[in-house]
Amino acid sequence: MNDKNQLPQKNRTFGDSFRYAFEGIKTTFQEERNMRVHVCAGTFALLLGFFLSLSLIEWLFIALSVFMVIVMEILNTVIENLVDLVTTEFHPLAKKVKDMAAAAVLSTTTFAVIVGAIIFLPKFYHLFF
Repeated sequence: MNDKNQLPQKNRTFGDSFRYAFEGIKTTFQEERNMRVHVCAGTFALLLGFFLSLSLIEWLFIALSVFMVIVMEILNTVIENLVDLVTTEFHPLAKKVKDMAAAAVLSTTTFAVIVGAIIFLPKFYHLFF
């Protein structure tokens, strides 16, 4: 039986699961400009949180928002790659699927910006006024 006919195997060890997951994060970061932008923005928000001494609840909302955006960007990349694997030709449904995946990232990013504004703007206001 050649490699093409073999079924994919489960990860042999727990460590393999982590190694493959980190490989997926690394690949997304290397290949997707938007992922790098999201990671930089998220890192900035987390550093800003340290500077502004966020409360526990504020930290939870900021961390949730940052990680939701990163997860959605990974899922968007997965969907785009799967669509590209299935068809190399333009198809209206393929466009629709890609657009909807991008909309999920945009919606999540909008949520993160709103959360950031609710948490950070009053802190800046008190800091400067």
